[in-house]
Amino acid sequence: MTAAPFPWRRYEDLRPDQLAEIVDTAPVVYWPLGLIEHHGWQLPLGLDGLKAERTCVRMAERTGGVLLPTMWWGGGGGHGDFHWTLYQPEEAAGAILARTVERLLVFGFRAIVLLAGHYPWMRLLQRHVPPLEETHPGVLFLWGTEMNILPEVALPGDHAAREETSYGLALFPELVDLESMRPGRDATRAWPEGQPPPAETWHPGVCFDAADPLFAQMGEDARTATAARGDVHISRLVVHLSARIDAHLGRGGTAG
Repeated sequence: MTAAPFPWRRYEDLRPDQLAEIVDTAPVVYWPLGLIEHHGWQLPLGLDGLKAERTCVRMAERTGGVLLPTMWWGGGGGHGDFHWTLYQPEEAAGAILARTVERLLVFGFRAIVLLAGHYPWMRLLQRHVPPLEETHPGVLFLWGTEMNILPEVALPGDHAAREETSYGLALFPELVDLESMRPGRDATRAWPEGQPPPAETWHPGVCFDAADPLFAQMGEDARTATAARGDVHISRLVVHLSARIDAHLGRGGTAG
């Protein structure tokens, strides 16, 4: 892949004139939507946001544009009682989502990519984005998780298991430690109250046994994850999303 002919920068790093110049030449904005949530012993708490951000960077390197700071504050999911998880009211996250996208439209962005690393973000995206699509038919909205942002390139997903661990190994291997998946941890390491919540509140399919190496996972054994597996999937998504953006902007395309 050759270097993108259009520049990309992080939104918060730019002076007003610099941001205006990028919007004039590459009116694309990426917004990674994440969460702070327990993702097993082997993955960072910010897995969702990191996964979305690093994927957006790969796309921005191809299309140019601007990367917004990752949105860390969201809610919803089956890990709210786990140690170190920080869920927020979904109505608060929804208000920030709606207001931010409305302003991005005013600023003149012609392609808006809302990539959610945390799957329950879909509820808010489905509520707030379609009305904006109807009122701004000239703007390309790409929104969803890696599993559904582009239906023809639907990637596999899970929670902290083989797929997300593979994505982590591909995108930020320095933050992943597969050897951390070892048995025998005490419940006090897993639960702020020292014990799990009542069993009737457990999210189906999630491992709630702190002594199990697969604690907090939902999906296939993360010990089978590989960087190669993650990179194949992420690369395919990046190529196809970048091509959609280039086509919308009337460019020759960067796919390949």
